[in-house]
Amino acid sequence: MIRALPRARARSLALVPFIVLFGLAPACGGDDDSPADDDGGGDGQGDDQQDDGPDAGDGGIAPTLFVAREGSLASFDLASGDERPGTVTDVTGPVDLQALSDGVVMVNLTGRSEILVVDGRTMLEEARLPSSGAGGTRPVHSYLTPSYDGAQYWVALNDGDDDPAHTSACLVDVAEGSDTRFQVVGEVPLGIGHHKATFSTTRPRMVASNISDCDNVVSVYDFSDLGDIQTIATLNGADAGFGAADPGDGGFDPAFCDPSYARGLPPAPHGCATAPLSGKAYCNLTSSGDMVVVDLDADQPGFTLLGTAGSGGGYTLAHPDGRHVYTMQESPREGDGGVDCQVGAIAVTDSMTDEVVANLPLGYTGPDCTDVLTGTAAETANAGHAFFSRDGGLLFVPSSGGFEVDDARVDQLMVIDASDPAAPVQLPSIQVGVHTDHSAAALSGDGASVFVVNAIDGTVSVVDVASLAVTDTLAVGDEPRTVASFGSDEGPSHQTGPVE
Repeated sequence: MIRALPRARARSLALVPFIVLFGLAPACGGDDDSPADDDGGGDGQGDDQQDDGPDAGDGGIAPTLFVAREGSLASFDLASGDERPGTVTDVTGPVDLQALSDGVVMVNLTGRSEILVVDGRTMLEEARLPSSGAGGTRPVHSYLTPSYDGAQYWVALNDGDDDPAHTSACLVDVAEGSDTRFQVVGEVPLGIGHHKATFSTTRPRMVASNISDCDNVVSVYDFSDLGDIQTIATLNGADAGFGAADPGDGGFDPAFCDPSYARGLPPAPHGCATAPLSGKAYCNLTSSGDMVVVDLDADQPGFTLLGTAGSGGGYTLAHPDGRHVYTMQESPREGDGGVDCQVGAIAVTDSMTDEVVANLPLGYTGPDCTDVLTGTAAETANAGHAFFSRDGGLLFVPSSGGFEVDDARVDQLMVIDASDPAAPVQLPSIQVGVHTDHSAAALSGDGASVFVVNAIDGTVSVVDVASLAVTDTLAVGDEPRTVASFGSDEGPSHQTGPVE
């Protein structure tokens, strides 16, 4: 267990720049053209990095926090707060840093269209892969699939640039002991725009959403044959009812459901999750608040729509009980059907009955908050990418600032008592450091600590799960973007994607 550390203890940063590339694997048939040697020594390794790397003596690693900053990936010993030797450079636009079960960390590099693989014990690169060999660019969200007969994959979703030729899902083999580990083994085209995904618990199937595509709102893909990934079901805007009432003849007008957002409202899916108990997947349509229910394991998957009381937001995750699905929504909120200090709501769906069984209002600083947020830096605050405690008793909801709102500032970690999954109750929020835009946080492998990235402050707040209090603030350098943790005894921090 990570011991409690003194509150807000300043950390000095001793950066040791280096970069090592070796064992590079072709990505989706592409070649890696990124620089392999930044120190000019011709050996691909920085002059200040020890050959054996940190923690190489016994092969183990103490509890460690990995921080992807704009420009570099560093690591910090959680017992002392000191930065460990070794910093990986050429890290541009890092998103969704995740640790694997053996201490390897991986991260999508949106700005370089790469997937970076680093050995967390030594802080040496294992691989740096192009995120696509078929024209895909800008990998944003990453997922680890469930294990299918020992096979497991890192899925990088390439968002592209509103051109369907530049969007795809790229699958990297991450199974320990595999002959093709850290090589790309499959790729499939996706629809237009930002993507979210979720997976079947029983067979190699994926649901992926496309936020700006009305011809392909949500699709189901079968990747049992990695060389020939199949699209086996697609929901389009007409099926979802968008635009059907616009033309006089009652037909579907594609211009009404326009990816450019110039006319009408597209479905705009944003957030998917699988409920293991029912085997169904749920994707949120942010414009209407409807949930798309996907019969994921059926021989021919089908789609139904389930209405909710809110809209917007969309991050969706399954409760550890396997039955209930939680969806973060931006509305109702202060000024939009909600009360003062409200920053959205959580819709809870029972996957066994396909009923919304709870709509929980979210107060920015807690359930009793009555502050007026309008006109303040927290005016656009909303629920970010949430995660449950290991036992499912608590849900942690980092606050996000308004997307691309320059002066948005938020500093609250919202906490939900989810011990009764069908009747969640909000607890007082925890004040953390100052951040903006999308939130980033992680739950430690032992479930004892939550790490919240404070991008404006250049810090990470360490929250003790037992006391629900900030026990330390780590200075981690400018522009931290995403975090993960690992320790040999406790394993990796929570991972996005696997369901049990």
